[in-house]
Order: sequence, then structure tokens, then C-alpha cells
Amino acid sequence: MTTTFNFKAKKDGQPLYKQLARYFRDEIQEDHLQGGDMLPSIRKLTKDLKVSRTTVEAAYEILIDQGYVQNLPSRGFRITLTKPAAPMEMPPLQEESFHRPSFNFANHYIDTTTFDTVLWRRAISRVLHSPDTLSGYGDPQGEPRLREVLARYSYQSRGVVCRPEQILVGAGLQSLLSMLIPLLPVEEKRVSFEDPGFPQAEWIFRLMGWTTDRYDPAVPSKSWPELLVVSPTNPYKGRALSEKERSNLIVATQFERVYLLEDDYNGEFRYLHHPVPALHSFGNRERIIYVGSFSRTMLPSLRISYLVLPESFLPRFQKMVPFYNQTSSTVEQLALASYIEEGHLTRHVKKLRNRYREKSVLLQDALQRVFGKKVTFLSLESGLDLHIALSYEMSAQALAEKARQHGIKITPIRSSKDGKKPEFLLSFAGIAKEDIIPGIEALKKSLEDS
Repeated sequence: MTTTFNFKAKKDGQPLYKQLARYFRDEIQEDHLQGGDMLPSIRKLTKDLKVSRTTVEAAYEILIDQGYVQNLPSRGFRITLTKPAAPMEMPPLQEESFHRPSFNFANHYIDTTTFDTVLWRRAISRVLHSPDTLSGYGDPQGEPRLREVLARYSYQSRGVVCRPEQILVGAGLQSLLSMLIPLLPVEEKRVSFEDPGFPQAEWIFRLMGWTTDRYDPAVPSKSWPELLVVSPTNPYKGRALSEKERSNLIVATQFERVYLLEDDYNGEFRYLHHPVPALHSFGNRERIIYVGSFSRTMLPSLRISYLVLPESFLPRFQKMVPFYNQTSSTVEQLALASYIEEGHLTRHVKKLRNRYREKSVLLQDALQRVFGKKVTFLSLESGLDLHIALSYEMSAQALAEKARQHGIKITPIRSSKDGKKPEFLLSFAGIAKEDIIPGIEALKKSLEDS
């Protein structure tokens, strides 16, 4: 027989069709409705609730998808005889997950206000209006047009010499590593990272059976493994590689059995001097695997990164690549190719450098004025951050927590041996220019608040 029910809509912000689906699901789970019972017809339920037909149809579609209801032709909607398991309830997200700091000096944000979204939308639109763009899954190695553009751009901007055939495109370093690691011709599955390293990359290596450890680029060692990971402007180290460290790594690729995985993170951003070319442009190109990306120069949501593989890797790579699917959007790849070809990226990076230079100087001046002798500048050439020490008798982590409680986000690096000069990275990339001075004033107040 057809069931009767007592449904009352709630003003809880949830769409009515979802409330209706949840009501029937709960009634079935609590055995108020039995397998084989018929639900009201769409027409009847629409009339009884005084809602649109679309609302009822959407609710019933949810129940059908979840296995609670069957749509029987010419008969109606029947509750299934076998009750599906209750859906797993997700624990509520902590309120802190949505908390945005009042002043954000953390180093994983960028200034997106200079990005011309009109130009980017135009590039996307042109691709979408191309008849062949959406008809396939895309080249697993990356769109040929983008790889040709990247080969030219990486040489012009970073001094990286390569052919399009050497470039592998993917959605971030982690996905690229899953394709790179099987290609590495090493005897021992061991990789060394700088200190501090790159936790996300380390996790991928460990997942694939490698051991990870640390190395010091300032101290060449015969015990270095066959693979070193280096970021010449490591944002967590607080400074760029010194000339000596760069030289040590380049020599290792020329005379030792060492491969370098060069993550050129923030490599285009220096303000006191011209950007230093990538290590790939100086060392043995058969021993250096270059990584480039656009999440810091354009938008974090643009998930396009690329590897430049040594020529000797290509025969094995070409046998392996057909078994992979491309992880980066074909539409975005082709739009990026147009964006670079038309000179927009070069102009945008130049604009960003000028903006970041202004914010860097403003942050230095604010720190000097507000903290006075309590602040020591350890590096002014660290991509998008200032590396500083503050004279407080607390650990860097404890001070960062005090700041966080006052709505200010900073990145602790380390504490000195005497505990009196904890070190931090303060990024000027993501914070608005007008918030820098009040942010530093609030930081000092928070650190000295008892």
C-alpha cells in the first residue's frame, strides 16, 4: 500500500530536496518505512508539500542513488527490500579550520590582486571554443603545444636548455614524482633533502619504498646518495643557496654519481639582485632534473607543474608514459600556452616583482621601526619571505602560538641554543600592503602580552 508520512521542512539552510531525501532515509533506517512500501507519487507529493516537481524528483533521485528506493516503470517508487547501510557521518570540522587570521604572514599565500583574470578568462574561452579541445583525454606527457612553449619560456626566464620531448606536465610535484621515481637509474633507493625538507615529496618517496635523510649542501660528502633534492630558494630554510653551496652541488653532478632534483620554487623572485639562473643551466644537464610550476607566479589553483627530464631517461620514459593518464586539465594547459605565447606571463611576473619589492621594503621598515633592536635580519633574499630573529626568551613555536591566538600567523623556523633569539619567516606575499604596518604592530603587542 501507499505510505503516509509527516514531513516538516526546517529553516536550517539546507535545500528542501535534501531535507526531503534525508527524512525518507531516516524513516527507512528507523524501520518506520518497510521494504516493499510505496512512496507517494511525484504529483501527489508536489501537491501535498506545495513545492515544485523538480524538488521532489531531486529528492527521489538521491534516494535511488543511495539504494533506498527503486523506480518501477508504470508503478511508482518502492522502498528496496534490502536496507542499505546507514551513511557514515563525517565528524564536524573544527571551527579553527575556517578561521582566517587577521594578519597573515604565512609563507604559502601569494598576492593575487595583480593577476588579470580578464586575460585568463579570454584564454580559457578561446580554448573552449576550439572544436577539438574537449574530444579526448589529452596527451599523458602534456599537451605538445604547451611543452613547446615551456621549452622556450624556461630557457628565456631560467636558463634551462631542453627540448619539448624532455618535458613532462602534471598537476603538481607529487603527481610528477610518481612518474619520475620509476625512471631513476639508481642502485640504492635513498634520497636526501635539505634541512628543513619538503614533507609532501618525502612522503611520496617513502610510499614507493625509498629511505629519506638530510644533507648539507655547504659540506660536500662522499656519503651523499645518488639523488639529492634541492630548492635553491627553499622557503622553509629562510635563505637562498649561497654561491659555495650552488658550486658544491654543480660539481657533484659533474664529477660524482649524483642526480639533482631541482625544485625551482620562487626562483623568479629576487629583489636586491637579478634572479639567479637555475642550477640546470650551469651543471651537467644529464644529472639535473628541473621542476617548474605556476602556482606562485599565477594562481595557486592553477595545478600545472612540469619536469625537464635528462635525455638519457627518454627511451624508458616513452615506453612507460602510455600507461598513465594526464593529471592536469587540457583546457588549462592550452590556455596557459596562449597566455605565455602572448607575453602575458612575462609582463605579469615583472608586475609581481615590483609589487613584492615594495612590500618587502615596507615589511623591513615596519619591523625595524616597531621592534627596534629586538629584530635581526638574517636574510633579505629568500623569495617571498624575510628571515628574522627576535630577541625574546621563548621558543619560536611558543611565540608563534601566542601570535596565532591574537589572529596573527607567522612561520617559526628554529630557536637559538640560548633560547633568546627564535627565528621566523615572515612572508609579505599574501598580506595586503595596507595591512603590513598594523600587522607588525599587532604582532609586537601579541608577543609581549602577558
